[in-house]
Amino acid sequence: MQAKTVWAVALLSSAFLGCDADKEKAKIAEIQKQADDRIAQIQREAQDKVAAAEKRIDQMQSDSADAGAAVKAEADEEVAKAKSDADKLAAEAAEALSKARNAYKDSERKQLGTLLKELDEIHAKEAGAQPKVKAQVDQSLKGIATKKDAVKKEIDAFDGATLETLKTVKAKADQGLAELKALIHATRAKLP
Repeated sequence: MQAKTVWAVALLSSAFLGCDADKEKAKIAEIQKQADDRIAQIQREAQDKVAAAEKRIDQMQSDSADAGAAVKAEADEEVAKAKSDADKLAAEAAEALSKARNAYKDSERKQLGTLLKELDEIHAKEAGAQPKVKAQVDQSLKGIATKKDAVKKEIDAFDGATLETLKTVKAKADQGLAELKALIHATRAKLP
């Protein structure tokens, strides 16, 4: 009987253990399913986070490109404005240089006109002068004619003068006029 009892206990235990093994398998399967579900959920969340990060990166790149384009457009606008201002200033400078050239040229021509009137007076007085004086005056008038032509060229040089050369051209014209004036006065002094 003991053998039957042991055998019955063994059978019951094996049935009980079989039940426990099925329960154990079911429990393991449940744990495995929960783990798989949790892994799938974590993967979905990770994919969502990666997608959101990629979307933010794309948005940042787009914003950066938009900002870059805006900055470039603003810079281009500033460059265009500066160029326009520079062109306007250059035009104003060219106009001022032209006015200065014309003013200097007019002033020098007026001085030359005054000297030419004095020269006309010398010609008129020369006609009634004695032959010896007339010969000296004629010699002086040849030098005056040469100097007069040189002064006219110096006055005409104002047309090509730049801002840098304007003072030099004026100084040469002033010097030429002063020399012409000295020649004319010296010639006039020879006449009675």
